[in-house]
Amino acid sequence: MKVKGEKSLSTFIELCLKLLFVIGIIVVLGLPYILQKYSEWMHPQINYYPALAILYASGIPALIIVYRFIKIFHTLGEGDPFKIENVQNLKVISICSLIIMIEFIIGIFFITSVFAVVIIGIFAVAWLGAYILSELLKEAIQYKEENELTI
Repeated sequence: MKVKGEKSLSTFIELCLKLLFVIGIIVVLGLPYILQKYSEWMHPQINYYPALAILYASGIPALIIVYRFIKIFHTLGEGDPFKIENVQNLKVISICSLIIMIEFIIGIFFITSVFAVVIIGIFAVAWLGAYILSELLKEAIQYKEENELTI
């Protein structure tokens, strides 16, 4: 299976990310209702308003992360992933991951759950991974430009 170009794995992932983005918008818009029903059925001792604030504050950066990944996979589908825009997209993903991690570190005092610790770990890895990848991609673009100038 092709990884980049038309009708490839990258275009399939881009389509899945677009679907996830739409679902994410619906979830963020319906968050008060969803959290209320969750607290009634599953977890009645949850602090509703702090949990709602944390979920909104982390839901918006999460949507930004998905949107930036859509842009990255779009360039991969076009067959030209070595663009400076992808470096910027990875840096935004890194910053959003850091924001979500910090929010859940603060929110762990309000949401006493093992899942908060897991989320902190996941977004710590995402933060560092996206930052390192952005720097590597920036260097790869510089090498590519230098190579194109010498040929």
